[in-house]
Amino acid sequence: MKPDLNKYSDRLINSNLFVIERGNADTYMLYSPLNKKIGVINASGVNTLNKHFKGEALTKNEDLFISELHKNKFLNNKELKTPVFPDNHIFLPHNVTLFLTSRCNLRCRYCYADAGKKSIDMNFEIARAAIDFVADNAGLAGLRQFEVGFHGGGEPTMAWNLLTDAVAYAKEKADKKGLDVELFAATNGVFNHKQREYIVQNFTTLNVSFDGPEDIQDYNRPAVNGSGSFAIVRDNLRFFEEKGFSYGIRATITDKNTHRLVEIIEWIHSAFNPDFLHIEPVWQCGRCITTGESMPVESDFIHYFTLAYKRAEELGINLVYSGLRVDSLLSKFCAAPGDSFTVLPEGIVTSCYEITEQEDPKAELFHYGRFSPETQQFDFDIDKIKRLKQYSVENLEFCRNCFCKWHCAGDCISKVFGTEGTFVHNGSPRCGLNRKLSLLQLEKILTN
Repeated sequence: MKPDLNKYSDRLINSNLFVIERGNADTYMLYSPLNKKIGVINASGVNTLNKHFKGEALTKNEDLFISELHKNKFLNNKELKTPVFPDNHIFLPHNVTLFLTSRCNLRCRYCYADAGKKSIDMNFEIARAAIDFVADNAGLAGLRQFEVGFHGGGEPTMAWNLLTDAVAYAKEKADKKGLDVELFAATNGVFNHKQREYIVQNFTTLNVSFDGPEDIQDYNRPAVNGSGSFAIVRDNLRFFEEKGFSYGIRATITDKNTHRLVEIIEWIHSAFNPDFLHIEPVWQCGRCITTGESMPVESDFIHYFTLAYKRAEELGINLVYSGLRVDSLLSKFCAAPGDSFTVLPEGIVTSCYEITEQEDPKAELFHYGRFSPETQQFDFDIDKIKRLKQYSVENLEFCRNCFCKWHCAGDCISKVFGTEGTFVHNGSPRCGLNRKLSLLQLEKILTN
């Protein structure tokens, strides 16, 4: 029987034990995320737990029930270790993501950065200083490698000479320090034969934005002149397949194509063999505002994603959605409240990939440093770094009693804030989505 997700409600019993009311009257999910334990109890079991934690006297049978919960590690006599950063954690990033340019050869209908609106390229001295910083940090931390990535707001391969100069410098720096360097990029996949050869020879992996069948890709991700981008991205992915190059695909789902999720999965499987397929519902920002593209209806996304997830398992595809992480215990959704070191074309340091404009009200939180031409180094606002660290899930009041908190870890913090600049986590439309998809996963664990 398909569970009615609207009938589920969860209740925190103690700091790590949740009772989740299910679709019928007398069965409850008992879930201890930190113990990675899940089971089913009845109303009598719930009452016994309430009595136990209130310190009330228990009957012999109730005592036996509590003992069984201890034996099966639903209950613990000591506080469990939570997956949080230590208070004395030092800001020492050993990876950097460089936003080389705001230029782009596509005009995707949902682009969060509205890429191509401006034409700003990073100066090489900024890229060099960023690479020096993370390589030196890796050495100080006793690590064997550092990482250099290339990302939006525009398409990084549009600043090709800068990209190749940065790659060459990163390799030179690694050789001098006796370290390895991992090179990665997020790209739209629109580049020429010479560029794809270079990528295969020099990069560790690539994350390619590609939405699937030709009509979807060409509608969502047109070129500047309005022509389609499907053919060139398809050919480049086929080239990667031939060369055995590691890459993943990231597909964005809008309200228009939610119902085609299974089709997208099956089509990608028939054409390619990526390391992973990352599915994300579009977020209402950037170019969505002018094109009218909208986020999928929650119930539709849950329904079709569930079907797609099942189909992906059958096909052996590693299907990922960022808000569904029941196999992981986390305190941070991403590195934004921690060690994220991302440099925008102007030399501004941001902890969030999506906050790319100084005019964005959220920049006051996420922009925490800037490159100094005088010193050829980065100046950081230590108070802002400390404040960002406070946005890990153990400090978020909104998430305190949610069974999902150690999985989605408060979700994407840039999405939960409004434009008024108060920076209080009050949830977002993704919260319901994450909880309901996680419940379906937990139910699946129970029935297997």
